[in-house]
Amino acid sequence: MQYDILIVGAGTAGMACAIGAAERGLKVGVVEKVDYVGGALHWSGGHMSAGGVRIQKEKNIEDSPEKHLEDIFRINGKSGDFDLIEKAVYEAPKTIDWLDRLGMEWAKDCPRIIYGHVAYETPRTIYGPEKAMSIYKVLLPEWEKYITTGTIQIHFNHSFIGLSKIDDRYDTVICKTPEGEKKYTGKHIVITTGGYGSNPAYFQEKHGDIPLVSSCYPTATADGHMIIEAQGAQFRFGEHHLPSLGGMEEEEGSGRVDFNKAWAMVLTSVYRQPRDIYVNAHGKRFIREDEVDAETRELATMKQPDWCFWVIFDEKALVAKDQNGNHNPLIIGWAVEEIREEAKKGRSFKAADSIEELAQKTGLPVGNLKQTIADYNRMVETKTDMEFGREYLEDPISEAPFYALKVHASVLVTFGGIKVDKNLQILDAEGKPMKGLYGAGEFLGLGATSGSSFCSGMAITPALGFGRWLGKTLT
Repeated sequence: MQYDILIVGAGTAGMACAIGAAERGLKVGVVEKVDYVGGALHWSGGHMSAGGVRIQKEKNIEDSPEKHLEDIFRINGKSGDFDLIEKAVYEAPKTIDWLDRLGMEWAKDCPRIIYGHVAYETPRTIYGPEKAMSIYKVLLPEWEKYITTGTIQIHFNHSFIGLSKIDDRYDTVICKTPEGEKKYTGKHIVITTGGYGSNPAYFQEKHGDIPLVSSCYPTATADGHMIIEAQGAQFRFGEHHLPSLGGMEEEEGSGRVDFNKAWAMVLTSVYRQPRDIYVNAHGKRFIREDEVDAETRELATMKQPDWCFWVIFDEKALVAKDQNGNHNPLIIGWAVEEIREEAKKGRSFKAADSIEELAQKTGLPVGNLKQTIADYNRMVETKTDMEFGREYLEDPISEAPFYALKVHASVLVTFGGIKVDKNLQILDAEGKPMKGLYGAGEFLGLGATSGSSFCSGMAITPALGFGRWLGKTLT
């Protein structure tokens, strides 16, 4: 079956690419390894960013792609692929305008400055009230319209297993299906198979023995990476790997956490002042818990054993209310009683009637833990942290029961990916285009579009923008 554009993966970038091509009347084929479309849109927080868009202008926020680009290079120290970052930034307003035309609903508090990453200087992070599902809900009618007309043909339960070419141009995608092996051909092949955070073996191959505790979409298993690398493509930017803080394993040792279900508010102190302390595997503090900068926290945690720490607090801290009279517990979206119930299960959360018992349950050195808590309680009395400079010192750890939550530096998105040129054509080991092959989405790696830091909105926005650009321009 011959297509004008053949897309591997029906996620964020793949759907945008297919719709963009179908709008031009091209014949589009999509192979997808599961039996539904949308990929990580079913999972993601859905944060996007763009400079100079309608939603900013309506709130008298002055911005532009030039300011956006300058802000990104301030945050990431001019790292990543400059051509792709610039392309993403200038495509971003067009992408947001397109979503506007499709009827995208934006959350009422947008645009915002987000402090879970190093913050932009201008409010430009936007998202829908249902996270990335708000994007999915406006893409789906467009997708289904072209499915109905036959302009887009989707092949579900097709696992990508290989490529072939005629002369020097790739034109065939090989898939494993329940009915056996199938082949599809296309004038252009666009690979949008996502990242690799749910493939521990591949992650270890690229990053060595650093811990992998993943909240990535379960289908992010490096399928496209392994096949395209076997054809000679380049993997890059693995050195930019940066985790996010807050992951809680529901089952100890599983290596899986869920950002949407159970996540600790330890990304920054902007949204929650700490009524607790953070201790490493030695029972020692390693950072000021009221540190605002997310990346400072992430880098400090990466220096700790197993890239994790315990958050230690007491009953008084658990039930404390903020200045507005509201509970602001450690776990995002959880009520106090939910935390108590979780602590009874003795998984990531532990509860004990004494510090000695808490040390026994967590495996922390009892002498060190007792000394650390005693030192912290004296800091609360004197309002001085001589070691790390913490300023918020309001809550001694003194009222049983005592609690400990194990928090992991977790993978939300993978930074490494396949090298492409500014036209998104995949490059071989010598930097030459692999004719007929293009890439978009997390397949390129966050390092390509965000550099060595998390820049808000620079994952989903480029995935949509690059996918749509390919669909609108490939001829």
